[in-house]
Amino acid sequence: MNPSLRPILLGLLLFTLAGGAYAADPKGFVSLGLQYDEWNAVTTLPFKGSEFFLPFSFSYAPDPNWILSGQTSFAAGTYTDSIFGTQTQNLSALTASSLTSDLYFKGFGIPNMVELSLNMPTGDPTWEGRQVASNIPTLFMGSRYQSEGWGVNALYGLSFPASDTLEYGISAGYSYTGAYDPNYGALASVQLKMGDNLFLALNRVESFTGNKTSTFRLSAMAFLPTQENGLTNFQMGPNGSASYSFYDPNGFSWSVGVQIYTLAQRYYLNPVVTYGQEPFGSSGQRLFFTPSLALGNLTLGGLFQFVLANGYPVYDLSGLYNGGGVVLGFNPAYSLPFDDVSSLNFNGGFNYIAAFNASSNFIENVDYSFWTLGVNYQMKIF
Repeated sequence: MNPSLRPILLGLLLFTLAGGAYAADPKGFVSLGLQYDEWNAVTTLPFKGSEFFLPFSFSYAPDPNWILSGQTSFAAGTYTDSIFGTQTQNLSALTASSLTSDLYFKGFGIPNMVELSLNMPTGDPTWEGRQVASNIPTLFMGSRYQSEGWGVNALYGLSFPASDTLEYGISAGYSYTGAYDPNYGALASVQLKMGDNLFLALNRVESFTGNKTSTFRLSAMAFLPTQENGLTNFQMGPNGSASYSFYDPNGFSWSVGVQIYTLAQRYYLNPVVTYGQEPFGSSGQRLFFTPSLALGNLTLGGLFQFVLANGYPVYDLSGLYNGGGVVLGFNPAYSLPFDDVSSLNFNGGFNYIAAFNASSNFIENVDYSFWTLGVNYQMKIF
């Protein structure tokens, strides 16, 4: 298929599905949006980029207890860096796509939930390798473009009501990612297999008048090895998180949390290159606070994230030292309903990122600015 035709076909699909939008009992929705991101680093050499996304998603419930959903996006990005002399790359392609099934049922006398998700490799596997030098470090902000191989995610959850306003939940999941070939730079002719992961979470959810809720969550993840051409080269250590959030749909909401990382298995210099458990933690612990205020159709959101320096000495010869940093964000959103079945949703924001002592033997902060602006049209269907 000609890549330039994909956004047009997605648009046609949107309006085809919307043909039944005015049914009396909508059972799903379709959504088409436009997102623009731009960022730069405050340095003497250019490290910057910009991206356009045309995200498309749908959700449909064949049964009140069964929901099918899917999403994909067309992307176009421009990335400039100065690693090997100033260079700019212009990329365009679909991202990875996903299909998800959520099933809710009663079992053992309590509510159960099963979620299965299929990730499809419709993206450009070289994209993330090409843009990584131009982008904000993933320590602070993940790549907006995703291009993994085939993957399957499975999640199973149980809910235990304690009263009319209080319930406890437990969920466990497994995520599998198939091998794919990034075929770019240092990853040329490398078949990459990202490490599968296991997930466990415990929740306490309490309800209040006015649809207010509070949630306390403990979660943990464990990882299998990442492989290159069938050989193990990295395995992230288990990590855990704890968070508390309070949600008020008509007022002030907030969440606070901490994420703790343990030692990884990797190649490191000590004093020769060795594979094993790293002597210091390469991932710094992090704290976050996210307040928001709902004012009718307008929501004002904020972000404060603090990443601690990792455990490596500043001048460690391995080059694995990272000084951490902070992220400060302001992200407003506005919803404009047209009628009972359709709405136009706007979002935007600015994030300031300060990377402390950005790399080994480079004792200087690097600041980044990230702007985003988007609009999304959503319509109920069937």
